[in-house]
Amino acid sequence: MDALLFFAAVISIFILIIRLIIKLIKQKNIISTAKYIGLIFLLYSILWTIFYFKSTNKTVPLDTDICFDDWCATVKTYEKAEKIDTQIPNGQFFILTIKMTNKARGIAQKPSDPRIHIIDDKGNIWGTSTIGQNALEKLQGQQISLDQKLELHQSLETKLVFDVPKNAINLRVLIEEGPFITKLVLQSDKPVFKIQ
Repeated sequence: MDALLFFAAVISIFILIIRLIIKLIKQKNIISTAKYIGLIFLLYSILWTIFYFKSTNKTVPLDTDICFDDWCATVKTYEKAEKIDTQIPNGQFFILTIKMTNKARGIAQKPSDPRIHIIDDKGNIWGTSTIGQNALEKLQGQQISLDQKLELHQSLETKLVFDVPKNAINLRVLIEEGPFITKLVLQSDKPVFKIQ
């Protein structure tokens, strides 16, 4: 529903812009069309702001699939590590085991720009640690990338390493998917996995 409202607003503005260009070419009054464009943009912006501040992080149990269309991912397990091989973190390493599944009915799936972050209640965000990931892969071998193409009903597991400050509390894992434009869709509650 949220995506439908976004696309309805975009299509409406697109049609009105075409109409505005036609009026400009024909040298007709464009004020009413410009007002409609501004009104749609303003109303959508207000709705987006309301939904953004209303949305919360909803904690779900580990091993709960978070799905984006037919591509699903979950945090199966996590562990803390003071070091990986000889690599010492700036804070502490968190090693997440991620399971990805294709739940489509008939085609292979490749996610569009999948992202996993560790977040806290203060809004701090941590991405994967390149140094920690390299150390893990040196010990356990190359890990599968998040954007791996999955065949029909296929599930794959991979491990990701994060370096999080030791004083960070109330840590949650957030899984996201989709290009930047998905940030413009009305925000809803986000499922997160508690890891501390």
